[in-house]
Amino acid sequence: STADAAILTQHAVDIGCGGVLMLPPFYYKGVTEEGLFRYFADVIDEVDDDRLRIYLYHIPPVAQVGIPLPLIGRLRKEFPEIVVGLKDSSGDWSNTKAILEAYPGFEVFPGSETFLLDGLRLGGAGCISATANVSARAIRDVFDNWQGPDADSKQAGITALRKAMQAYPMIPVLKALIAHYRKDPAWAKVRPPFMPLGKVEAERAIQTLAEAHGFTLDFAEAA
Repeated sequence: STADAAILTQHAVDIGCGGVLMLPPFYYKGVTEEGLFRYFADVIDEVDDDRLRIYLYHIPPVAQVGIPLPLIGRLRKEFPEIVVGLKDSSGDWSNTKAILEAYPGFEVFPGSETFLLDGLRLGGAGCISATANVSARAIRDVFDNWQGPDADSKQAGITALRKAMQAYPMIPVLKALIAHYRKDPAWAKVRPPFMPLGKVEAERAIQTLAEAHGFTLDFAEAA
């Protein structure tokens, strides 16, 4: 809904958010690039606020409607101060690389830390990752030291951990990890359509990640 998107976007601007991460309209499939352009343009025109900053959200595995390279260029040309970046959750490095090479200065965030170092080396802004909820420190270490001599080995570590976590349903395993290390089973609850990990599977995930990757969470230290 263009109207709902504009209302929520205006609310985000009004409360001081640094930007909004905006999906393409995805209910109808097979829509034209012109139709997608008009959607974003209509939201921008409806909000009509110089403070607005939009980060496009390209996640075709879920939305099944992507944001093609020419559309990014057109939005950048038409709204250069508003459409300032993109999260690429395609899982396709060649797509992320193409965006970085085509639009220098555009704030591109891979949707997985597996592409963090490669992205930074091409001018990327960082990454926006679900697993950062439990592995932010290691990811930040790569971000802070991406030009250092140990950058590749640090990247290999966060890539291996991400792939190990991906062996399980992502959101349930993240919740299970937090529940375990906080000693608070309420954290393991998930909303439908997700289902929580079973007790045996959760214990196996916790043990595997700890033994194979040295994974732990110290909430006492964080506090």
